[in-house]
Amino acid sequence: SLMFMESVETVLETYGGPEDKWVDTFGVPRDVAEANSVESAITYDGSRDSLLASDKAVHFVLQGFSGDIFKGYGLVLGVLADEMSDLLGSVHFELRLLFGVYSSLLFFGFFVLLFRRTIAASYEHTERARDFVQMLPTHMLTRGELELLRDHFCANPDEKWD
Repeated sequence: SLMFMESVETVLETYGGPEDKWVDTFGVPRDVAEANSVESAITYDGSRDSLLASDKAVHFVLQGFSGDIFKGYGLVLGVLADEMSDLLGSVHFELRLLFGVYSSLLFFGFFVLLFRRTIAASYEHTERARDFVQMLPTHMLTRGELELLRDHFCANPDEKWD
């Protein structure tokens, strides 16, 4: 874009009128009738064709109007869009991976914490049950009641009690 504008300025300085007579009418709004009549108001002077064809700046400007510059910009924008798409795709993948790892660690951490607490609570309840059984007045129980207690609280009910 900068090279194109410099080439246009070079062509205007070389072949155009004085700089104070240059008019920029691109930004001025026009009515529809005037915009449609612009093409009929253009006249072509072919007396300077050979001179214009030999100048590289003019040739660059004329080729720019045939779409080369805009095609080049389109290609550059396409490459940038592809790179941005690839970059955003990789960022999206990495964020999903990070979220998956975080969720997995949170889940397993919670599971391990819950499991450890459950095991600790079961040991505590086992100790309480043993203390309870030891506090029972077994000397007052009958042999059948004693065997019932033994079968309920012993890990191996087949072992003999003294």
